[in-house]
This record gives sequence, C-alpha cells and structure tokens, in this order.
Amino acid sequence: MNKKSLKKKIILQKITLNLLLKFLSPQNRFVIYISQSLDKHIWQYQHLIYKKYKRKHSNKYSISKSKAA
Repeated sequence: MNKKSLKKKIILQKITLNLLLKFLSPQNRFVIYISQSLDKHIWQYQHLIYKKYKRKHSNKYSISKSKAA
C-alpha cells in the first residue's frame, strides 16, 4: 500500500469510528475491530514515513563533517 491510499483509509476509519462511538459502547466488537484496524493502518503509514526518512538520510558514501574539516 502506498502513502496516499493508507491516508485515505485512516481518514475514513477515523470518521467511522468517531461516528460509531457516538451511538455504540467502546466495548462493542465492531468498534474494537475498527479501532484495531485503524491502529494497524496508522502503524503502516508511520512506518512508510520512517523508511523514506531513513533512505533519504542514510548515505553510505557521505563524508562526515569531522573528517571533512
């Protein structure tokens, strides 16, 4: 899954969960399922952001500032 589709799913699930919590109890199975699914998608989204950051900032061939000076 790419970032854009994950973000759409997260937004949709957040809206659904907030709406359901107005009418159902937090112990309801369906509410728990959506909450756990939302947690999983948020984790995946943050993991993609982290991988992109690591890829961008880990350059094996760069010279550190202490060696360059």
